[in-house]
Amino acid sequence: MAPKSNPNEHIQLLLDEHEEILAHINELADWTEQLKEKGFPKFGELGTRVKYFRDLLAKHFKNEEREGYFKPIFDESPGCCIMVPDFHKKHAESLCNIDNFIARLKESEHPFQSWDEALKQFDALLTDLRAHENQEINMVQQAFKQSPS
Repeated sequence: MAPKSNPNEHIQLLLDEHEEILAHINELADWTEQLKEKGFPKFGELGTRVKYFRDLLAKHFKNEEREGYFKPIFDESPGCCIMVPDFHKKHAESLCNIDNFIARLKESEHPFQSWDEALKQFDALLTDLRAHENQEINMVQQAFKQSPS
């Protein structure tokens, strides 16, 4: 008989992954802020960095949507699943917005009126993602507090 896994370990993995996503968001924001201060636009590099982040985010979303990290908790305490909403729609919307932003960055004609406009739109994407990830972190922490130890 296999040893029973500790659901709190799985929640901690999810929290760690959320922290990693937030760290990437902050890293991208810092990088764009540095470029803004220098007045040196790098549309292509921004597109490459955002694409890498988008792939990481898509993997993270897929893990969440499959109940990956939540499943052991649901098995142990089925009532916790009520606390975890279906984020499929929000995840799809976020990825679509990022894809559209990346596509605009790759356009040969000037897709934005200025580098500042591109950075403002990117900052809006990051702000939305931060809010979403923080909401999920709060929900995971609630599940962590309510899961049996």
